[in-house]
Amino acid sequence: MKKLTFVLTLFLLASISPVTASLPWITVFEGRLQVGERLIVGNYQITITQEKYTLDSYAIIYKEEKIRSVVELNGTLEIDNIRIISGSFNENGIFIVLQYKPSFLERIEPQERAVFDIDGYSVLIVNSSEEMVSLKINGADLTIKNNSSRVYDKLILVYNNGILDIYSANVQVRHKKEENYEIYYPFTSLNIDAGNKVQLPITIVNGGTDSLELSLRILSKPADWEVGFFDENSNYRINGLILTPGGSVTVNLLINIPETARGMYTTAFAIGEKIGRINLNVTEAPSGGIGLKLPLLSIEAEAGEKIIFPIQFTSYTDEKVVELQIRGLSPEWDAYFSLNGQRVRSFLLDGSEVVNLVVKSPKNAELGEHKITFSVNGIEKNVSVLIYKTHKGEPAKLILTIVDEEGKPVSKAKVQIGNETYIANANGILERALPKGNYTIVVSKEGYETKEEKISLEDGEEKGKTITLTRLSYYFVVEMESNHLTTGFDFQPVYEIRIDNLGKEDDEYALSIEGLPSDWAVNFLRDMQSNLEIKSIKVGSEESKSTYLRIIPSFNAKPGIYNATLKIKSTSGNEIEKQFEVEVMGRYELHLEASNYLVSLQPAEEKIIPITLRNFGNTVTNVNIEVDAPQGWDVEVEPQKLAKIEEKAVEAINLRIRPSKTTPAGEYRINIEVKSDQTESQIQLTARVRQSSSSVYLGIIILVVAFVAVILMMRRVGRG
Repeated sequence: MKKLTFVLTLFLLASISPVTASLPWITVFEGRLQVGERLIVGNYQITITQEKYTLDSYAIIYKEEKIRSVVELNGTLEIDNIRIISGSFNENGIFIVLQYKPSFLERIEPQERAVFDIDGYSVLIVNSSEEMVSLKINGADLTIKNNSSRVYDKLILVYNNGILDIYSANVQVRHKKEENYEIYYPFTSLNIDAGNKVQLPITIVNGGTDSLELSLRILSKPADWEVGFFDENSNYRINGLILTPGGSVTVNLLINIPETARGMYTTAFAIGEKIGRINLNVTEAPSGGIGLKLPLLSIEAEAGEKIIFPIQFTSYTDEKVVELQIRGLSPEWDAYFSLNGQRVRSFLLDGSEVVNLVVKSPKNAELGEHKITFSVNGIEKNVSVLIYKTHKGEPAKLILTIVDEEGKPVSKAKVQIGNETYIANANGILERALPKGNYTIVVSKEGYETKEEKISLEDGEEKGKTITLTRLSYYFVVEMESNHLTTGFDFQPVYEIRIDNLGKEDDEYALSIEGLPSDWAVNFLRDMQSNLEIKSIKVGSEESKSTYLRIIPSFNAKPGIYNATLKIKSTSGNEIEKQFEVEVMGRYELHLEASNYLVSLQPAEEKIIPITLRNFGNTVTNVNIEVDAPQGWDVEVEPQKLAKIEEKAVEAINLRIRPSKTTPAGEYRINIEVKSDQTESQIQLTARVRQSSSSVYLGIIILVVAFVAVILMMRRVGRG
């Protein structure tokens, strides 16, 4: 009985408590993270890092700014209320899916047309039954069957036996990228008179590959002091800036010191998340004349940098003219005075002003200390720059940007610098390291006017230059599908010819072929499917169009290779010629056959010999049949001429022969030859001529008479 009571109690608790063990996780972030980047999820912070030697990826998980766990990113892992699923790693970082375990929000009994506002979501009950509940969340339809759950955005809704339990993973997720930038300013403490103004130049350098948006804030300052950020020329107050990848910018922190200030003061400022401070020792201003203070007397710098020496001027009397002059500099160095962003040689001082002595060192400056001498109202002063790094002897870096008149990149332009030729990339950019010197740059591209520029480069200098190419009004290029075309008598394939109009104006192009026999047919077709022939084609500016070439040889053409020229001439007068060859594919074969190659006959006897002429190849034309027989014989062939013989055709020929009456007995040769425009064939027959029987008898009698005559003559000679 006690066991039964215990089981019932557990069942009752389970039925009235929300069950979360089987609830799905909610995805709150997915994307790639670089090493050093952070995800902030509620009170958790996840930082991606990498092992130094194996380069394995790890996540450092903080909870309320304390390290909760350090885990290798390999598959799926769960820590408290978060789940991390890691994916592939490439140059853009590791792919992360971050999920959050939902927490219980509210339990409701759905009533038709009831409206609830739950965690920022508007929920309207449309229909409710034991089998399902239908509702709208922020206007979206959702149906949940009994004993099941549905996910909407960051909500999970579970419907069991007429009860709707709602869970939420409504946490804020922030992706903080690694911001690779530095700030530089020339001094951190300064002695200054009361009533003066301090101008602190601050240079911000973006060392990363992404643009940065940084806020500028004053964190602390003495009461009643005027402190703010201004642009480099001190014309505009600024509260934020955007830095391009690899870019830098200089801003001025201006501090106006009240007349009554005395003692040590600190001003703190922030640029993005980096904090800076300047300490000021303010003393009472002397009376009478002009006060001049040089807070910086010597600065270390890299060759090629711009160095700024702020000079504090204070007038203790009425307005006074201040004359400024540069007296001494190292060769190739430059120096000038700047007030409110303008170069000055003299100014009217009323109260206090900060004038910057701007010094520019060349890239090839010698190592060591360089003195700059200047005068104020004839009184000489000196400052110095110590060059700790020089670029002397280093190649310069030239960055060319090639664009058209609209500022669009010109891809793959040919760039000749001196005796070397290069090709710009698809974005119209060419970067080259070159020795110090003067160069002539020639830039060319099909469809554009060639541009020539001259440029001078110094040691270690990085110089960018934009070259604008002007498109030609009329220019085109032609591409053939192949420069070796084939054709035949029973098939004629078509070949594409594409015309690209690279000029600024529309144009029309006449089409022709030269070099082929005059009795051949040449067709330029509008498209591959039709037989619509064209003689010219119109192409709009920056457009491409194709025509299709078909070549039909004449019947008497012999198989082989023929040279031809494609000519395309525009209405503007430009003409392009393309050499190509045409191979005629075909076979010509005639074959003579006689029913009997040995003929027996008597002199003056006539016989007709059937002869078969077969065509095993393509159609042949102008067929002539010739017979060569012994002299005096009567020979006739029928037919003697044929206009043509089609492919695989068979022609019957009759040869009639009759030897002359005086033809002696023997064997004689008769040659039969067939000649066409394309090929020829021949055979030889043997004619055996025999004598008649009467002639034989006469011969025998003549022989007997001759024999008797010889015997009688011999007897007569013997008597004598």
